[in-house]
Amino acid sequence: LKRGARVDRDLPTFCSAPPAMSYTLYYHSECKAFYGRAWAPLAMLKHTGKNFEVKGVEAAPADAGFACPFMTFPGGYSIAQTGTIIEVVGAQCGLAPGNEAEDAKAKQLVSDAADLFGELSSKPDQRLMKWLTYLESNIKDNGYFCSSGLSYADFGMYMTIGVIAMKKAVGKLEGVELPPKLEKWYSVTMAAIPAVKEMTDSGIPILPPSMV
Repeated sequence: LKRGARVDRDLPTFCSAPPAMSYTLYYHSECKAFYGRAWAPLAMLKHTGKNFEVKGVEAAPADAGFACPFMTFPGGYSIAQTGTIIEVVGAQCGLAPGNEAEDAKAKQLVSDAADLFGELSSKPDQRLMKWLTYLESNIKDNGYFCSSGLSYADFGMYMTIGVIAMKKAVGKLEGVELPPKLEKWYSVTMAAIPAVKEMTDSGIPILPPSMV
């Protein structure tokens, strides 16, 4: 400016925008060997285009929780427990159902998925089929687990059904078959989601062969 020139103090000041806050997921092998219980939160972050990074368990904050997966959120806090992470990430990604009743049911379905996963290696096929019949009865006319559409309940359920598919592929669970609506949900509806397809095509399994 020339000496004596007037400075207009009302002019806007331009500066670079601060970087978007990121999610950090901590899991075995940084999810490079298998996705495991980190599958659902990772898939939701990919699906909604959130900024995130994946680190090994050893990098997790000391007070994050007892067992992985751990997640540090953009707000700066860290938690553990797969189901809780799925629900919180789902809500922040806009994947929570649209009303209180459906959100409560979605939370129940996330817990159902965890319970079924825990029984896959210990319960008889007949009990597993009861589980699958019950789960199929929860699929709505739109093909998802909630009337509002794709939600964190779908992502939370996918890992468990995926493990069933893996076990059947190696000759296990011979008396178990996915009911038709559940099979379509798994192999058609969810498989068509770009983030799910990307993770499937990556060649990284949900579980390593030794755990199937």
